[in-house]
Amino acid sequence: MFKIIYIGHRGTREFFDENTIPAFRAAKKAGADIIELDVRKTKDNQLIVFHDKTIDRMTNYSGIINELSYNQLKKIKTKLRNEKIPLLSEVLKKFKDKIDFMIELKAQNVQSEIIDLIARMKLQDRSVISGREFDALLEIKRNFPQISVCYNITKGDFTLDNFLEQGKIRNLSFNPDMISLRSKLVNKEFISICTSNKILPLAWDFMKYSNPLNKIKELIRIGIKGILFDNYKNIPIIKKWNATQT
Repeated sequence: MFKIIYIGHRGTREFFDENTIPAFRAAKKAGADIIELDVRKTKDNQLIVFHDKTIDRMTNYSGIINELSYNQLKKIKTKLRNEKIPLLSEVLKKFKDKIDFMIELKAQNVQSEIIDLIARMKLQDRSVISGREFDALLEIKRNFPQISVCYNITKGDFTLDNFLEQGKIRNLSFNPDMISLRSKLVNKEFISICTSNKILPLAWDFMKYSNPLNKIKELIRIGIKGILFDNYKNIPIIKKWNATQT
């Protein structure tokens, strides 16, 4: 059996509206260890759980998140199941004693407010701060070493090539606790360099595969340590399969 972290990507991206309370509930019920969620800020400085810059894809309305107030957004429901857009505080409160959190920074300069919130809720040791801005994560790790950080390297400013080059000689300018990489880019070299630098390698994005389960199993066999599941129904399937591996 391989030790794997099971992460619900935006809760789940299939069968429910991503980044909503029911999506997170489905991931937890399926056996996720962590729910991954995205955070943006509204025009009136409220932290909401939402992936995109605009509401166009997920709702039947159009608009830019940071140009809309929370009072406007809370009247707007998602397309698939008519769900509300939740506040970060709402999600943390609802699930704080039930599951851990991976909080993705989707807006600039929100990390201080997020850290203040998780500190007030005593969730420092149950939260991972994730993002693409290398310097923001470095600052968090320096100032709040008890909080884990995950660098989303796929589109980050410190590139995968930079990481592989520095990591080979164990001379990284920053050692995050985790690094997440788009699944199609994950290979043995990436996993080996993460492992040698005491970083947990994670894989995300399985939506476009004709058989995502096969890809997930392939990555687990070569040593990936965590999977961000787009489909919550695949979590128990992989757990059952993984229990038979040696």
